[in-house]
Amino acid sequence: MSGGIISEAMSSITVYSTPQEFLNATGSLLEERELENNLILGICNSFTEKTRIPEGCVFINAFEDGQICAMSIKTISKAIVAGTTLQPNPIKALAAYYLDNGIQLTGVVGENFYAAAFSKHYGKQHVSEHTMIVHQLATVNNLPLTTGRMEPAQVGDLDLLTGWVFNFQEDANTFPKQSRAEIYDSTRRRVLEGAYFKWVVEGETVSIAAIVRRTKNIGIVGYVYTPDQYREKGYATSLVQKLSEYILQQGYRYCGLFTDKANPTSNSIYRKIGYLQVAEFLDIEFE
Repeated sequence: MSGGIISEAMSSITVYSTPQEFLNATGSLLEERELENNLILGICNSFTEKTRIPEGCVFINAFEDGQICAMSIKTISKAIVAGTTLQPNPIKALAAYYLDNGIQLTGVVGENFYAAAFSKHYGKQHVSEHTMIVHQLATVNNLPLTTGRMEPAQVGDLDLLTGWVFNFQEDANTFPKQSRAEIYDSTRRRVLEGAYFKWVVEGETVSIAAIVRRTKNIGIVGYVYTPDQYREKGYATSLVQKLSEYILQQGYRYCGLFTDKANPTSNSIYRKIGYLQVAEFLDIEFE
Protein backbone atom coordinates (compact mmCIF):
# COMPACT_ATOMS: atom_id res chain seq x y z
CA MET A 1 0.00 0.00 0.00
CA SER A 2 1.35 3.46 -0.79
CA GLY A 3 0.29 7.06 -0.90
CA GLY A 4 -1.44 9.06 1.78
CA ILE A 5 -4.77 8.98 3.54
CA ILE A 6 -7.14 11.83 2.72
CA SER A 7 -10.09 12.56 5.01
CA GLU A 8 -13.51 13.60 3.70
CA ALA A 9 -16.37 13.87 6.19
CA MET A 10 -16.22 10.58 8.12
CA SER A 11 -14.60 8.70 5.24
CA SER A 12 -10.90 8.42 4.42
CA ILE A 13 -9.25 7.64 1.10
CA THR A 14 -6.32 5.26 0.67
CA VAL A 15 -4.37 5.54 -2.57
CA TYR A 16 -2.60 2.57 -4.21
CA SER A 17 0.23 2.91 -6.71
CA THR A 18 -0.21 -0.29 -8.70
CA PRO A 19 -3.02 -2.62 -9.79
CA GLN A 20 -1.50 -5.37 -7.64
CA GLU A 21 -1.49 -3.24 -4.48
CA PHE A 22 -5.12 -2.38 -5.10
CA LEU A 23 -6.05 -6.01 -5.74
CA ASN A 24 -4.19 -7.15 -2.63
CA ALA A 25 -6.28 -4.79 -0.53
CA THR A 26 -9.58 -5.04 -2.39
CA GLY A 27 -9.73 -8.15 -4.57
CA SER A 28 -11.40 -10.55 -2.14
CA LEU A 29 -14.03 -7.95 -1.24
CA LEU A 30 -14.79 -7.23 -4.89
CA GLU A 31 -15.10 -10.96 -5.58
CA GLU A 32 -17.98 -11.22 -3.11
CA ARG A 33 -20.04 -9.59 -5.89
CA GLU A 34 -17.84 -10.72 -8.73
CA LEU A 35 -20.17 -10.01 -11.65
CA GLU A 36 -21.23 -6.58 -10.43
CA ASN A 37 -17.55 -5.71 -9.89
CA ASN A 38 -16.26 -7.29 -13.10
CA LEU A 39 -15.24 -3.96 -14.61
CA ILE A 40 -12.82 -3.12 -11.81
CA LEU A 41 -11.60 -6.70 -11.38
CA GLY A 42 -11.28 -7.39 -15.10
CA ILE A 43 -9.45 -4.17 -15.88
CA CYS A 44 -7.00 -4.68 -13.01
CA ASN A 45 -6.44 -8.27 -14.18
CA SER A 46 -5.74 -7.05 -17.72
CA PHE A 47 -2.49 -5.31 -16.77
CA THR A 48 0.40 -7.40 -18.03
CA GLU A 49 2.69 -6.11 -15.29
CA LYS A 50 0.50 -5.47 -12.28
CA THR A 51 3.38 -4.39 -10.03
CA ARG A 52 4.41 -1.46 -12.24
CA ILE A 53 3.00 2.03 -11.65
CA PRO A 54 0.84 2.79 -14.71
CA GLU A 55 0.89 6.36 -15.92
CA GLY A 56 -2.30 8.38 -15.46
CA CYS A 57 -4.18 5.68 -13.55
CA VAL A 58 -5.98 5.91 -10.21
CA PHE A 59 -6.66 3.13 -7.69
CA ILE A 60 -8.41 4.25 -4.50
CA ASN A 61 -10.60 2.96 -1.67
CA ALA A 62 -12.84 4.88 0.73
CA PHE A 63 -12.77 3.61 4.32
CA GLU A 64 -15.08 4.10 7.27
CA ASP A 65 -14.27 2.64 10.70
CA GLY A 66 -11.47 0.62 9.17
CA GLN A 67 -13.69 -0.99 6.53
CA ILE A 68 -13.62 -0.48 2.75
CA CYS A 69 -16.97 1.06 1.81
CA ALA A 70 -16.34 2.29 -1.75
CA MET A 71 -13.77 1.78 -4.50
CA SER A 72 -12.75 3.50 -7.71
CA ILE A 73 -10.24 3.06 -10.49
CA LYS A 74 -9.44 5.20 -13.53
CA THR A 75 -7.41 3.78 -16.38
CA ILE A 76 -8.85 5.94 -19.17
CA SER A 77 -10.62 9.29 -18.77
CA LYS A 78 -13.67 7.77 -17.08
CA ALA A 79 -13.92 6.66 -13.45
CA ILE A 80 -15.37 3.30 -12.44
CA VAL A 81 -16.99 3.23 -9.01
CA ALA A 82 -18.35 0.50 -6.74
CA GLY A 83 -19.22 0.08 -3.10
CA THR A 84 -20.39 -2.07 -0.23
CA THR A 85 -22.87 0.35 1.33
CA LEU A 86 -25.64 2.65 0.13
CA GLN A 87 -24.40 5.48 2.34
CA PRO A 88 -23.32 8.56 0.35
CA ASN A 89 -20.24 9.64 2.35
CA PRO A 90 -17.78 7.09 0.92
CA ILE A 91 -18.82 7.93 -2.65
CA LYS A 92 -18.57 11.63 -1.83
CA ALA A 93 -15.01 11.00 -0.61
CA LEU A 94 -14.11 9.31 -3.91
CA ALA A 95 -15.44 12.26 -5.92
CA ALA A 96 -13.62 14.70 -3.63
CA TYR A 97 -10.33 12.90 -4.25
CA TYR A 98 -10.61 13.38 -8.02
CA LEU A 99 -11.66 17.02 -7.61
CA ASP A 100 -9.03 17.90 -5.00
CA ASN A 101 -6.28 16.42 -7.15
CA GLY A 102 -7.42 18.12 -10.36
CA ILE A 103 -8.12 14.82 -12.11
CA GLN A 104 -10.41 15.60 -15.04
CA LEU A 105 -12.96 12.93 -15.84
CA THR A 106 -15.09 12.55 -18.96
CA GLY A 107 -17.61 10.36 -17.14
CA VAL A 108 -18.35 7.70 -14.57
CA VAL A 109 -19.74 4.19 -14.73
CA GLY A 110 -21.02 1.94 -11.96
CA GLU A 111 -24.14 0.43 -10.48
CA ASN A 112 -26.97 2.96 -10.48
CA PHE A 113 -26.61 4.25 -6.91
CA TYR A 114 -22.84 4.57 -6.99
CA ALA A 115 -22.58 6.24 -10.41
CA ALA A 116 -25.42 8.66 -9.64
CA ALA A 117 -24.02 9.56 -6.21
CA PHE A 118 -20.53 10.07 -7.60
CA SER A 119 -21.85 12.25 -10.41
CA LYS A 120 -23.80 14.38 -7.95
CA HIS A 121 -20.73 15.10 -5.83
CA TYR A 122 -18.36 15.49 -8.79
CA GLY A 123 -20.70 18.25 -9.93
CA LYS A 124 -20.29 18.24 -13.71
CA GLN A 125 -23.13 18.63 -16.20
CA HIS A 126 -24.26 15.47 -17.98
CA VAL A 127 -23.93 15.20 -21.74
CA SER A 128 -25.52 11.77 -21.86
CA GLU A 129 -26.64 9.00 -19.56
CA HIS A 130 -27.20 5.36 -20.51
CA THR A 131 -28.63 2.56 -18.41
CA MET A 132 -27.00 -0.81 -18.98
CA ILE A 133 -28.04 -4.23 -17.77
CA VAL A 134 -25.42 -6.69 -16.60
CA HIS A 135 -26.38 -10.31 -17.19
CA GLN A 136 -25.01 -13.62 -15.93
CA LEU A 137 -25.22 -17.09 -17.45
CA ALA A 138 -24.48 -20.39 -15.72
CA THR A 139 -25.93 -22.81 -18.27
CA VAL A 140 -26.30 -22.31 -22.03
CA ASN A 141 -29.71 -23.10 -23.46
CA ASN A 142 -29.48 -25.43 -26.44
CA LEU A 143 -30.94 -23.26 -29.20
CA PRO A 144 -30.84 -24.35 -32.85
CA LEU A 145 -27.83 -22.79 -34.58
CA THR A 146 -27.98 -20.84 -37.79
CA THR A 147 -25.81 -21.61 -40.82
CA GLY A 148 -22.08 -21.32 -40.22
CA ARG A 149 -19.63 -21.97 -37.42
CA MET A 150 -17.56 -20.17 -34.78
CA GLU A 151 -13.84 -19.75 -35.43
CA PRO A 152 -11.10 -17.95 -33.50
CA ALA A 153 -10.10 -14.69 -35.17
CA GLN A 154 -6.62 -14.49 -36.68
CA VAL A 155 -4.10 -11.71 -37.16
CA GLY A 156 -5.18 -11.59 -40.80
CA ASP A 157 -8.64 -10.47 -39.59
CA LEU A 158 -7.30 -7.36 -37.84
CA ASP A 159 -8.32 -4.80 -40.45
CA LEU A 160 -11.86 -6.18 -40.61
CA LEU A 161 -12.12 -6.41 -36.80
CA THR A 162 -10.82 -2.88 -36.35
CA GLY A 163 -13.40 -1.48 -38.75
CA TRP A 164 -16.24 -3.41 -37.18
CA VAL A 165 -15.28 -2.46 -33.60
CA PHE A 166 -15.09 1.17 -34.73
CA ASN A 167 -18.62 0.81 -36.10
CA PHE A 168 -19.70 -0.94 -32.89
CA GLN A 169 -18.66 2.00 -30.73
CA GLU A 170 -20.60 4.33 -33.03
CA ASP A 171 -23.73 2.15 -32.91
CA ALA A 172 -23.48 1.65 -29.14
CA ASN A 173 -22.54 5.31 -28.57
CA THR A 174 -19.71 4.31 -26.26
CA PHE A 175 -17.39 6.93 -24.82
CA PRO A 176 -14.69 7.99 -24.68
CA LYS A 177 -14.34 7.08 -28.33
CA GLN A 178 -11.23 5.17 -29.37
CA SER A 179 -9.33 6.03 -32.53
CA ARG A 180 -8.86 3.36 -35.18
CA ALA A 181 -5.20 3.07 -34.14
CA GLU A 182 -6.19 2.48 -30.49
CA ILE A 183 -8.79 -0.08 -31.54
CA TYR A 184 -6.25 -1.83 -33.76
CA ASP A 185 -3.75 -2.14 -30.90
CA SER A 186 -6.26 -3.44 -28.33
CA THR A 187 -7.84 -5.79 -30.88
CA ARG A 188 -4.46 -7.18 -31.90
CA ARG A 189 -3.67 -7.93 -28.26
CA ARG A 190 -6.97 -9.76 -27.80
CA VAL A 191 -6.50 -11.73 -31.03
CA LEU A 192 -3.04 -12.85 -29.89
CA GLU A 193 -4.57 -13.85 -26.53
CA GLY A 194 -7.17 -15.96 -28.35
CA ALA A 195 -10.01 -13.77 -27.09
CA TYR A 196 -11.65 -12.77 -30.42
CA PHE A 197 -14.07 -14.98 -32.32
CA LYS A 198 -16.04 -14.78 -35.55
CA TRP A 199 -19.03 -16.48 -37.11
CA VAL A 200 -18.12 -17.72 -40.57
CA VAL A 201 -20.53 -18.68 -43.38
CA GLU A 202 -19.00 -20.23 -46.51
CA GLY A 203 -15.63 -18.67 -45.71
CA GLU A 204 -17.04 -15.20 -45.03
CA THR A 205 -17.03 -13.52 -41.62
CA VAL A 206 -20.54 -12.26 -40.78
CA SER A 207 -20.40 -11.53 -37.02
CA ILE A 208 -17.81 -11.02 -34.28
CA ALA A 209 -17.58 -11.19 -30.49
CA ALA A 210 -14.82 -11.21 -27.89
CA ILE A 211 -13.97 -12.19 -24.34
CA VAL A 212 -13.32 -8.64 -23.14
CA ARG A 213 -12.55 -9.29 -19.47
CA ARG A 214 -11.81 -12.17 -17.14
CA THR A 215 -12.28 -12.45 -13.42
CA LYS A 216 -11.68 -15.45 -11.16
CA ASN A 217 -14.92 -17.22 -12.12
CA ILE A 218 -16.41 -15.20 -14.99
CA GLY A 219 -15.61 -14.56 -18.65
CA ILE A 220 -17.23 -11.38 -19.96
CA VAL A 221 -18.53 -11.28 -23.54
CA GLY A 222 -18.40 -8.01 -25.48
CA TYR A 223 -17.96 -6.33 -28.85
CA VAL A 224 -20.80 -8.37 -30.31
CA TYR A 225 -21.26 -6.86 -33.76
CA THR A 226 -22.92 -7.83 -37.03
CA PRO A 227 -22.90 -5.46 -40.04
CA ASP A 228 -26.27 -4.33 -41.39
CA GLN A 229 -26.22 -6.64 -44.40
CA TYR A 230 -25.88 -9.75 -42.21
CA ARG A 231 -28.39 -8.87 -39.50
CA GLU A 232 -31.64 -10.68 -38.65
CA LYS A 233 -30.16 -14.02 -39.70
CA GLY A 234 -29.31 -15.29 -36.21
CA TYR A 235 -25.54 -15.03 -36.65
CA ALA A 236 -24.84 -13.04 -33.47
CA THR A 237 -27.17 -15.24 -31.43
CA SER A 238 -25.38 -18.39 -32.55
CA LEU A 239 -21.96 -16.82 -32.02
CA VAL A 240 -22.75 -15.69 -28.46
CA GLN A 241 -24.27 -19.10 -27.72
CA LYS A 242 -21.13 -20.95 -28.87
CA LEU A 243 -18.78 -18.43 -27.27
CA SER A 244 -20.62 -18.79 -23.96
CA GLU A 245 -20.26 -22.57 -24.19
CA TYR A 246 -16.54 -22.11 -24.92
CA ILE A 247 -16.05 -19.86 -21.87
CA LEU A 248 -17.71 -22.41 -19.58
CA GLN A 249 -15.61 -25.18 -21.12
CA GLN A 250 -12.48 -23.20 -20.22
CA GLY A 251 -13.34 -23.65 -16.55
CA TYR A 252 -15.20 -20.44 -15.78
CA ARG A 253 -18.33 -20.88 -13.67
CA TYR A 254 -20.25 -18.09 -15.40
CA CYS A 255 -20.41 -15.85 -18.42
CA GLY A 256 -21.36 -12.19 -18.19
CA LEU A 257 -22.26 -9.40 -20.58
CA PHE A 258 -23.61 -5.86 -20.66
CA THR A 259 -26.53 -4.69 -22.80
CA ASP A 260 -28.25 -1.37 -23.37
CA LYS A 261 -31.51 -1.36 -21.40
CA ALA A 262 -33.08 0.60 -24.27
CA ASN A 263 -32.52 -2.30 -26.69
CA PRO A 264 -35.25 -4.87 -25.93
CA THR A 265 -34.34 -6.97 -28.97
CA SER A 266 -30.83 -7.82 -27.82
CA ASN A 267 -31.99 -8.29 -24.23
CA SER A 268 -34.59 -10.80 -25.42
CA ILE A 269 -32.02 -12.69 -27.51
CA TYR A 270 -29.59 -13.05 -24.62
CA ARG A 271 -32.36 -14.24 -22.29
CA LYS A 272 -33.13 -17.02 -24.78
CA ILE A 273 -29.48 -18.10 -24.65
CA GLY A 274 -29.66 -18.28 -20.86
CA TYR A 275 -28.47 -14.87 -19.61
CA LEU A 276 -30.32 -13.49 -16.58
CA GLN A 277 -30.36 -9.87 -15.42
CA VAL A 278 -28.35 -9.26 -12.24
CA ALA A 279 -27.93 -5.50 -11.93
CA GLU A 280 -28.28 -2.14 -13.67
CA PHE A 281 -25.41 0.26 -14.35
CA LEU A 282 -25.35 3.93 -15.24
CA ASP A 283 -22.83 5.11 -17.82
CA ILE A 284 -22.69 8.91 -17.48
CA GLU A 285 -20.79 11.28 -19.76
CA PHE A 286 -19.80 14.67 -18.35
CA GLU A 287 -19.73 17.97 -20.18
